[in-house]
Amino acid sequence: MLRKFAGLALLGILVASNPVAAREYTKPPAAANPLRSVTADSQTWVPAGYFTFGHWRYDFKGSNYDLFEVRSSGAATVFQHNAQFAVGLLFASILTSGPGPEDWDPPTEVEWRMDAVHYEYGINLAYRLGRLDLLLEYSRHSFHPFRDDADDPYRINTADYLRAGLMPPPLRWDAVEAEGYLRSGWLDLYDIWDPPYGPPRAFWKTTIGAWADIPLQQSERRQRRAGNAAAGPHAFVYLEPELLFLRGGGADVDFYSELGVRLPGDFANLDLFLHYTRVGDIEEVEDREVTVNLIGLGLRFAAEPARGKPIVLR
Repeated sequence: MLRKFAGLALLGILVASNPVAAREYTKPPAAANPLRSVTADSQTWVPAGYFTFGHWRYDFKGSNYDLFEVRSSGAATVFQHNAQFAVGLLFASILTSGPGPEDWDPPTEVEWRMDAVHYEYGINLAYRLGRLDLLLEYSRHSFHPFRDDADDPYRINTADYLRAGLMPPPLRWDAVEAEGYLRSGWLDLYDIWDPPYGPPRAFWKTTIGAWADIPLQQSERRQRRAGNAAAGPHAFVYLEPELLFLRGGGADVDFYSELGVRLPGDFANLDLFLHYTRVGDIEEVEDREVTVNLIGLGLRFAAEPARGKPIVLR
Protein backbone atom coordinates (compact mmCIF):
# COMPACT_ATOMS: atom_id res chain seq x y z
CA MET A 1 0.00 0.00 0.00
CA LEU A 2 2.70 2.49 1.00
CA ARG A 3 4.78 1.64 -2.09
CA LYS A 4 1.80 2.31 -4.38
CA PHE A 5 1.03 5.54 -2.54
CA ALA A 6 4.63 6.78 -2.81
CA GLY A 7 4.86 5.75 -6.45
CA LEU A 8 1.80 7.77 -7.43
CA ALA A 9 3.05 10.74 -5.44
CA LEU A 10 6.48 10.71 -7.06
CA LEU A 11 4.90 10.45 -10.49
CA GLY A 12 2.88 13.58 -9.77
CA ILE A 13 5.90 15.48 -8.49
CA LEU A 14 8.07 14.63 -11.48
CA VAL A 15 5.50 15.51 -14.16
CA ALA A 16 6.54 18.73 -15.89
CA SER A 17 3.88 20.95 -17.39
CA ASN A 18 3.75 23.64 -20.07
CA PRO A 19 4.53 27.33 -19.43
CA VAL A 20 1.90 29.32 -17.54
CA ALA A 21 1.05 32.76 -16.21
CA ALA A 22 2.09 34.44 -12.95
CA ARG A 23 2.48 32.43 -9.80
CA GLU A 24 -0.27 31.93 -7.27
CA TYR A 25 0.67 30.21 -4.05
CA THR A 26 -0.85 26.92 -2.97
CA LYS A 27 -4.18 26.70 -1.13
CA PRO A 28 -5.05 23.32 0.41
CA PRO A 29 -8.70 22.35 0.94
CA ALA A 30 -8.67 23.64 4.52
CA ALA A 31 -8.00 27.17 3.21
CA ALA A 32 -10.34 27.08 0.22
CA ASN A 33 -13.62 26.04 1.87
CA PRO A 34 -15.05 27.80 4.97
CA LEU A 35 -17.55 24.91 5.43
CA ARG A 36 -14.90 22.17 5.33
CA SER A 37 -14.85 21.47 9.08
CA VAL A 38 -18.24 22.89 10.07
CA THR A 39 -20.80 20.47 11.54
CA ALA A 40 -24.27 20.78 13.05
CA ASP A 41 -22.60 21.18 16.47
CA SER A 42 -20.36 24.10 15.41
CA GLN A 43 -20.92 27.52 16.91
CA THR A 44 -22.21 30.36 14.76
CA TRP A 45 -19.27 32.77 14.98
CA VAL A 46 -15.70 31.75 14.10
CA PRO A 47 -16.25 27.98 14.34
CA ALA A 48 -13.11 27.00 12.41
CA GLY A 49 -9.74 28.35 11.34
CA TYR A 50 -6.57 27.39 9.54
CA PHE A 51 -3.03 28.78 9.84
CA THR A 52 0.36 27.79 8.44
CA PHE A 53 3.88 29.11 8.79
CA GLY A 54 6.68 27.52 6.83
CA HIS A 55 10.01 27.63 5.05
CA TRP A 56 10.33 26.53 1.41
CA ARG A 57 13.85 25.94 0.06
CA TYR A 58 15.01 25.41 -3.53
CA ASP A 59 18.36 23.71 -2.97
CA PHE A 60 17.83 20.91 -5.49
CA LYS A 61 16.72 23.20 -8.32
CA GLY A 62 16.32 26.96 -7.95
CA SER A 63 16.48 29.95 -10.28
CA ASN A 64 18.03 33.39 -10.53
CA TYR A 65 14.96 34.65 -8.69
CA ASP A 66 14.30 31.94 -6.11
CA LEU A 67 16.50 30.64 -3.30
CA PHE A 68 13.93 30.18 -0.54
CA GLU A 69 10.66 31.60 0.80
CA VAL A 70 9.08 32.23 4.18
CA ARG A 71 5.33 31.78 3.91
CA SER A 72 2.47 32.44 6.29
CA SER A 73 -1.16 31.90 5.37
CA GLY A 74 -4.47 31.46 7.05
CA ALA A 75 -8.22 31.25 6.68
CA ALA A 76 -11.08 31.63 9.12
CA THR A 77 -14.75 30.70 8.98
CA VAL A 78 -16.16 33.94 10.37
CA PHE A 79 -19.85 32.98 10.31
CA GLN A 80 -21.86 29.84 9.62
CA HIS A 81 -25.56 29.01 9.72
CA ASN A 82 -26.90 25.50 10.34
CA ALA A 83 -23.79 23.93 8.79
CA GLN A 84 -25.22 24.93 5.41
CA PHE A 85 -23.84 28.40 4.70
CA ALA A 86 -20.54 30.00 5.72
CA VAL A 87 -18.54 33.18 5.19
CA GLY A 88 -14.75 33.08 5.44
CA LEU A 89 -11.67 35.27 5.12
CA LEU A 90 -8.29 34.20 3.78
CA PHE A 91 -4.80 35.67 3.52
CA ALA A 92 -1.23 34.80 2.59
CA SER A 93 2.04 36.67 2.96
CA ILE A 94 5.15 35.29 1.25
CA LEU A 95 8.61 36.79 1.72
CA THR A 96 10.85 35.66 -1.14
CA SER A 97 14.62 35.71 -1.57
CA GLY A 98 17.07 35.48 -4.41
CA PRO A 99 20.77 36.05 -5.13
CA GLY A 100 22.08 39.58 -4.84
CA PRO A 101 23.34 41.42 -7.94
CA GLU A 102 26.84 40.59 -9.18
CA ASP A 103 28.32 43.82 -7.81
CA TRP A 104 26.56 43.46 -4.45
CA ASP A 105 28.94 43.53 -1.48
CA PRO A 106 27.05 41.65 1.27
CA PRO A 107 27.71 42.73 4.86
CA THR A 108 28.03 39.08 5.95
CA GLU A 109 28.92 35.71 4.45
CA VAL A 110 25.31 35.34 3.34
CA GLU A 111 25.12 35.68 -0.45
CA TRP A 112 21.36 36.22 -0.69
CA ARG A 113 18.90 38.88 0.35
CA MET A 114 15.16 39.19 0.88
CA ASP A 115 13.91 40.29 -2.53
CA ALA A 116 10.15 40.79 -2.53
CA VAL A 117 6.87 40.21 -0.77
CA HIS A 118 3.74 38.64 -2.25
CA TYR A 119 0.30 39.25 -0.70
CA GLU A 120 -2.99 37.41 -1.13
CA TYR A 121 -6.23 38.23 0.69
CA GLY A 122 -9.93 37.83 0.10
CA ILE A 123 -13.36 36.59 1.13
CA ASN A 124 -15.00 33.28 0.33
CA LEU A 125 -18.52 31.88 0.69
CA ALA A 126 -19.72 28.29 0.82
CA TYR A 127 -23.16 26.69 0.55
CA ARG A 128 -23.76 23.02 1.32
CA LEU A 129 -26.02 21.32 -1.20
CA GLY A 130 -26.51 17.77 0.02
CA ARG A 131 -22.95 16.59 0.65
CA LEU A 132 -21.43 18.90 -1.95
CA ASP A 133 -20.05 22.32 -0.94
CA LEU A 134 -20.45 25.10 -3.52
CA LEU A 135 -17.76 27.80 -3.27
CA LEU A 136 -17.47 31.45 -4.30
CA GLU A 137 -14.35 33.59 -3.83
CA TYR A 138 -13.12 37.11 -4.45
CA SER A 139 -9.45 37.76 -3.71
CA ARG A 140 -6.60 40.09 -4.63
CA HIS A 141 -2.98 39.13 -5.24
CA SER A 142 -0.01 41.48 -5.53
CA PHE A 143 3.77 41.18 -5.86
CA HIS A 144 6.05 43.97 -4.54
CA PRO A 145 9.78 43.77 -5.36
CA PHE A 146 12.53 45.26 -3.18
CA ARG A 147 15.14 44.82 -5.95
CA ASP A 148 15.62 48.47 -6.87
CA ASP A 149 19.36 48.11 -7.57
CA ALA A 150 19.19 44.80 -9.43
CA ASP A 151 20.21 44.39 -13.06
CA ASP A 152 16.78 43.13 -14.13
CA PRO A 153 13.88 45.63 -14.42
CA TYR A 154 11.54 44.08 -11.85
CA ARG A 155 7.94 45.21 -11.72
CA ILE A 156 4.90 45.14 -9.49
CA ASN A 157 2.08 42.88 -10.63
CA THR A 158 -1.39 42.50 -9.18
CA ALA A 159 -4.65 40.75 -10.05
CA ASP A 160 -8.24 40.29 -8.92
CA TYR A 161 -9.72 36.78 -8.76
CA LEU A 162 -13.45 36.07 -8.99
CA ARG A 163 -14.15 32.35 -9.10
CA ALA A 164 -16.56 29.61 -8.14
CA GLY A 165 -15.87 26.05 -7.12
CA LEU A 166 -17.07 22.87 -5.53
CA MET A 167 -15.73 20.48 -2.93
CA PRO A 168 -17.10 16.97 -2.36
CA PRO A 169 -16.88 15.21 1.02
CA PRO A 170 -13.64 13.41 1.93
CA LEU A 171 -13.12 9.85 0.72
CA ARG A 172 -11.59 6.86 2.49
CA TRP A 173 -10.24 3.82 0.68
CA ASP A 174 -8.77 1.26 3.07
CA ALA A 175 -6.53 3.42 5.31
CA VAL A 176 -6.04 6.25 2.78
CA GLU A 177 -8.11 9.41 3.22
CA ALA A 178 -8.34 12.05 0.52
CA GLU A 179 -10.04 15.38 -0.05
CA GLY A 180 -10.02 17.90 -2.85
CA TYR A 181 -11.70 20.79 -4.61
CA LEU A 182 -12.22 22.34 -8.03
CA ARG A 183 -12.15 26.14 -8.46
CA SER A 184 -12.50 28.11 -11.67
CA GLY A 185 -12.95 31.76 -12.61
CA TRP A 186 -11.71 35.10 -13.91
CA LEU A 187 -8.43 36.94 -13.43
CA ASP A 188 -8.42 40.65 -14.12
CA LEU A 189 -7.30 44.01 -12.77
CA TYR A 190 -10.41 46.03 -12.01
CA ASP A 191 -10.59 49.73 -12.90
CA ILE A 192 -11.99 50.52 -9.45
CA TRP A 193 -8.42 50.34 -8.11
CA ASP A 194 -7.20 52.87 -10.72
CA PRO A 195 -4.14 50.68 -11.32
CA PRO A 196 -1.05 51.97 -13.15
CA TYR A 197 -0.18 48.37 -14.15
CA GLY A 198 -1.37 46.12 -16.93
CA PRO A 199 -3.72 43.14 -16.42
CA PRO A 200 -2.40 39.64 -15.66
CA ARG A 201 -1.30 37.41 -18.51
CA ALA A 202 -4.16 34.93 -18.03
CA PHE A 203 -7.86 35.82 -17.95
CA TRP A 204 -9.20 32.47 -16.69
CA LYS A 205 -7.83 29.84 -14.31
CA THR A 206 -9.13 26.44 -13.25
CA THR A 207 -7.47 24.81 -10.23
CA ILE A 208 -7.70 21.34 -8.72
CA GLY A 209 -6.35 20.82 -5.21
CA ALA A 210 -6.08 17.20 -4.01
CA TRP A 211 -4.67 15.93 -0.69
CA ALA A 212 -4.26 12.29 0.41
CA ASP A 213 -2.61 10.77 3.48
CA ILE A 214 -2.10 7.41 5.17
CA PRO A 215 -0.90 6.60 8.72
CA LEU A 216 2.58 5.09 8.82
CA GLN A 217 1.91 2.83 11.81
CA GLN A 218 -0.08 -0.35 11.28
CA SER A 219 -2.05 0.17 14.51
CA GLU A 220 -3.16 3.62 13.36
CA ARG A 221 -4.18 2.28 9.95
CA ARG A 222 -6.44 -0.18 11.76
CA GLN A 223 -7.93 2.72 13.73
CA ARG A 224 -8.70 4.59 10.53
CA ARG A 225 -10.27 1.54 8.88
CA ALA A 226 -12.52 1.27 11.93
CA GLY A 227 -13.68 4.85 11.40
CA ASN A 228 -11.68 6.38 14.26
CA ALA A 229 -9.22 9.27 14.23
CA ALA A 230 -5.68 8.14 13.45
CA ALA A 231 -2.78 9.58 15.45
CA GLY A 232 0.93 9.28 14.80
CA PRO A 233 2.92 10.22 11.70
CA HIS A 234 1.26 10.20 8.27
CA ALA A 235 2.67 10.09 4.76
CA PHE A 236 0.94 12.61 2.50
CA VAL A 237 0.84 13.87 -1.05
CA TYR A 238 -0.64 17.13 -2.32
CA LEU A 239 -1.17 17.93 -6.01
CA GLU A 240 -2.36 21.26 -7.44
CA PRO A 241 -2.52 21.47 -11.25
CA GLU A 242 -3.91 24.61 -12.89
CA LEU A 243 -5.29 25.20 -16.37
CA LEU A 244 -4.97 28.78 -17.64
CA PHE A 245 -6.41 30.56 -20.67
CA LEU A 246 -4.18 33.42 -21.81
CA ARG A 247 -5.16 36.88 -23.04
CA GLY A 248 -2.88 36.50 -26.02
CA GLY A 249 -4.52 33.22 -27.00
CA GLY A 250 -3.84 29.62 -26.10
CA ALA A 251 -3.92 27.67 -22.86
CA ASP A 252 -1.22 26.49 -20.45
CA VAL A 253 -0.89 24.28 -17.38
CA ASP A 254 0.76 25.15 -14.08
CA PHE A 255 1.73 22.58 -11.45
CA TYR A 256 2.60 22.37 -7.74
CA SER A 257 3.09 19.25 -5.61
CA GLU A 258 4.29 18.00 -2.24
CA LEU A 259 5.34 14.59 -0.94
CA GLY A 260 6.11 14.34 2.75
CA VAL A 261 5.47 13.25 6.31
CA ARG A 262 3.08 14.91 8.76
CA LEU A 263 3.82 14.71 12.49
CA PRO A 264 0.60 15.57 14.38
CA GLY A 265 0.77 17.54 17.63
CA ASP A 266 -1.72 18.80 20.19
CA PHE A 267 -1.71 22.33 18.77
CA ALA A 268 -0.51 21.92 15.19
CA ASN A 269 1.06 19.55 12.70
CA LEU A 270 4.68 19.59 11.59
CA ASP A 271 5.07 18.82 7.88
CA LEU A 272 8.40 17.83 6.30
CA PHE A 273 8.17 17.50 2.52
CA LEU A 274 9.70 17.55 -0.94
CA HIS A 275 8.03 20.09 -3.23
CA TYR A 276 8.03 20.83 -6.94
CA THR A 277 6.82 24.02 -8.66
CA ARG A 278 6.66 25.01 -12.30
CA VAL A 279 5.71 28.52 -13.44
CA GLY A 280 5.99 29.43 -17.10
CA ASP A 281 6.08 33.20 -16.61
CA ILE A 282 6.49 34.63 -13.12
CA GLU A 283 5.50 38.08 -14.50
CA GLU A 284 8.04 39.73 -12.20
CA VAL A 285 10.50 40.91 -14.87
CA GLU A 286 9.49 43.85 -17.04
CA ASP A 287 10.88 43.02 -20.46
CA ARG A 288 10.68 39.23 -20.84
CA GLU A 289 9.01 36.00 -19.80
CA VAL A 290 10.77 34.00 -17.09
CA THR A 291 10.08 30.29 -16.65
CA VAL A 292 11.05 28.58 -13.38
CA ASN A 293 11.18 24.92 -12.35
CA LEU A 294 11.82 24.64 -8.61
CA ILE A 295 12.55 21.60 -6.43
CA GLY A 296 13.46 21.61 -2.77
CA LEU A 297 12.57 20.73 0.79
CA GLY A 298 9.99 22.41 2.97
CA LEU A 299 9.09 22.64 6.63
CA ARG A 300 5.64 23.82 7.69
CA PHE A 301 3.66 24.24 10.90
CA ALA A 302 -0.03 23.78 10.09
CA ALA A 303 -2.90 24.26 12.54
CA GLU A 304 -6.13 23.04 11.01
CA PRO A 305 -9.38 21.44 12.22
CA ALA A 306 -10.28 17.86 11.44
CA ARG A 307 -11.85 16.88 8.14
CA GLY A 308 -15.50 15.98 7.91
CA LYS A 309 -16.77 12.41 7.96
CA PRO A 310 -15.53 10.63 4.82
CA ILE A 311 -17.40 8.48 2.34
CA VAL A 312 -16.00 4.95 2.68
CA LEU A 313 -15.14 3.34 -0.65
CA ARG A 314 -13.69 0.14 0.81
